[in-house]
Amino acid sequence: MSIHIVHVEDDKPLKDILKSAFETADPQVNLKQFLNGDDALPYIEENGHMVDLFILDMRLTGSMNGIQLAQKIREMILPGHIVITSAYLRPSRNLLNSLQCEYYPKPWHIYDITPKLDQYKLSDEQRNTQGNGGR
Repeated sequence: MSIHIVHVEDDKPLKDILKSAFETADPQVNLKQFLNGDDALPYIEENGHMVDLFILDMRLTGSMNGIQLAQKIREMILPGHIVITSAYLRPSRNLLNSLQCEYYPKPWHIYDITPKLDQYKLSDEQRNTQGNGGR
């Protein structure tokens, strides 16, 4: 089973680089990319229980930033892993812990994340916990 990733990034060149790298690392990757949280949210609401990994830029255009989107994902009790990325200040450790997410400072190298793709894949059991307390 291929990994299902939602990537929300408002910098188009970075979006394109990540897409190319993930497709090279795993040609079967199911990658959905969005420019802002407002565009991503309907997809997440409908398909979030099948998403293994959410990669969210911290500063996004639109009505919500990456932290707010991560909070919505956790409120939906979705089991997927969350990685927050930013070139700006790191969120507090307490916030990252409360959202059960990782932080990758920009610029980050694609080699920082592609080796971990298998670790981010959810098992069928983890997917089935959606609605029963998530991760």
